[in-house]
Amino acid sequence: MKKLILFLMTAVLLFGYSCGNKPTGPSTEKPTFTIYGAVVKDMNVSKDIVYFTVRRNDTLYNEATVKVGNKTILNSGAGLYDSIFADTTFHVKTAYTDSIISSLDTVTITFGFTMPDTFKIKPLPLPGDTLNAGGHSVVVEWTPSASDSGYFISVAKGDAILGANLDSATVGETQYTILPKTFQNSASNLVTGYYYVYVVAYNRSFVSYSDTFALPAGLPSNNITGAKGTIGAGVIARKAIIYVTTL
Repeated sequence: MKKLILFLMTAVLLFGYSCGNKPTGPSTEKPTFTIYGAVVKDMNVSKDIVYFTVRRNDTLYNEATVKVGNKTILNSGAGLYDSIFADTTFHVKTAYTDSIISSLDTVTITFGFTMPDTFKIKPLPLPGDTLNAGGHSVVVEWTPSASDSGYFISVAKGDAILGANLDSATVGETQYTILPKTFQNSASNLVTGYYYVYVVAYNRSFVSYSDTFALPAGLPSNNITGAKGTIGAGVIARKAIIYVTTL
């Protein structure tokens, strides 16, 4: 009996020692980063605009260093990093490397892109290049870009257009036909007013650009090695304007 008690006491002591000496230091597991952003050359405002949002383990992260080429992007809080540069900052048909650096985690995430070439929308086949009496189909053509992965077009509301269907689509060519339903509401009634037509040549992908225009479905996504999210670059041609009136 004494031997049994001694054995049990020894076992309890050994178990307690082994549990009490498990490692308690910080985890070496690397965090997960989620990044969305783009470098944009907007011909409508003659500026180069950079914007990224960064999350660390699903929390908006303000402690990163974000760089595009040799330019450091400012942190505006709430995980947003954005800067506006002169339109000669990022050269067309030129490759750049973005980097997201977290010194806290000794993590650096890099990804490359090439800035597409500038291009323009050709004059629309409308009276005065803008007047569309009756809201008929409009064929939009543009000059080709270079170093792009593709194009997309987005028809956005202008002045006080309410309820119009609008339109957005990815395009593999340098032309697109805007259908009459774009200028109608859900009841197929004509919605008059000014419509803005944006065409973007993108490299890799594109992400939401303020509320200027809607993005189409079908753009590439989840294209970052070592992180979640989507990055890209794009050139926005000077917009075209369509003024829809009744007959």
